[in-house]
Amino acid sequence: MRLALYVFWLLPVPVLIGIATVMYRRKQHFSYPIFWSYICFQCFRLVTEFICNLISYKVYFYAFWSCSLANFVLTLLLLRSIFRSVLEEYSSLDTMRRIGYEITAATLWFTAFALTIGLMHSHGWPRRIARAELMASFTGLGMFLLVVATSRILGIKWRSGLCGIAAGLGVMGTADLFVYTAMSWARHLSRPAAIASWVETLAFDAAISIFAVYFLPAPFESQTPGELRPDLLAWAESMRGAIRR
Repeated sequence: MRLALYVFWLLPVPVLIGIATVMYRRKQHFSYPIFWSYICFQCFRLVTEFICNLISYKVYFYAFWSCSLANFVLTLLLLRSIFRSVLEEYSSLDTMRRIGYEITAATLWFTAFALTIGLMHSHGWPRRIARAELMASFTGLGMFLLVVATSRILGIKWRSGLCGIAAGLGVMGTADLFVYTAMSWARHLSRPAAIASWVETLAFDAAISIFAVYFLPAPFESQTPGELRPDLLAWAESMRGAIRR
């Protein structure tokens, strides 16, 4: 069972390398700089955590939670870039685009903090950490829903790249919220932790698969219109002359 978990753990590494390489060759790291940084970080994170896990649990513990904090920050920045991108063509919503995301993120964070702080003092550090991660996942998923709701209410059509990024983040955010909600209320963490590892690993693999589907294939190129037939061109010229008269 542990060997199978290791396989699924490292399975996304070549896919992440492929996505980062393809995006770099297509110059998409200029169009999606935060997402490209996110992909590179996830590749680094997987390899680092795997090596630390082989060294000792203590080393893995510090590596995991340090990477989790960096991942949380990167996720919020990535969602913020999506939020700003979908509103950039609407000048009347410029104020909302500049400060709406930050205000909502702060509101969700304090809401999550208020919901969990009263339950953290009576438990050990493992559950306190799990509930801190629960606050982070609650905030991240809430911001994802804000981005989706804003675009749907305003009738904004997303570009395919943004759809893929948002879908992958949504899968991971839902899994995180489910896992850390269960772990924060579990009485014994050994068995729930093993199940949580599988849920998190499979959800992460699914999200990376979504990223690959959207970014690995060649981008769709719109076909340029061909030349008009001579008879249609003559008809257009005659109509133009008739309108001028």
